[in-house]
Amino acid sequence: MHYQDKKQLLDDLNIRKEEAFSFVFHRYYSRLCLFASQFIDKSGEAEDIVDEAFMKIWRGQRSFESIDHFKSSLYQTTRHIGLNKRTSDLRRIVRADHYVSSQEQTQQSQLQQIVYAEAMGELYHAIQSLPPKAQQIIRATYLEGKSNEEVATAMQISIQTVKNQKLRALSLLRARLSRDTFNLLILGAFIAKNFQ
Repeated sequence: MHYQDKKQLLDDLNIRKEEAFSFVFHRYYSRLCLFASQFIDKSGEAEDIVDEAFMKIWRGQRSFESIDHFKSSLYQTTRHIGLNKRTSDLRRIVRADHYVSSQEQTQQSQLQQIVYAEAMGELYHAIQSLPPKAQQIIRATYLEGKSNEEVATAMQISIQTVKNQKLRALSLLRARLSRDTFNLLILGAFIAKNFQ
């Protein structure tokens, strides 16, 4: 049906006559799609927004005072749906970015934990291969953070003996450990002494 009379078109729109909606749909669809395209990134989504706007008005109970009022309602509804879509898309992007970021952090953290566990395993294995007294001194000074004096008192030996045993043990460990693992031992001793 082709409408020449705006009053007849308005009356038919207000009673939700299908021919009237079909007429305005074909008349305003491309304009509304162009208007809706400002709210989205993908071209096909503008049509979805406009389809939804027409359906919302078709199902609504609102009466229109004029064709201009109807057009204004179409644009406002399209704008509202477009803004909601944009907000929803932005939230989804933020959630996706947050998820990806947290996964990357988790993976990095897990990798660091694996590297640390492997290095500590190598370190403990090397310490177990030391003579018993050297093992005890290295554990006490480097892993537990005790001073030479504390170890000497606990083991009832001289401070010089503790120092000699440490030097000998470190020399053996340096030969048995990778450079990074040996540095981890030294760093561990530093942290244990300074942050107890």
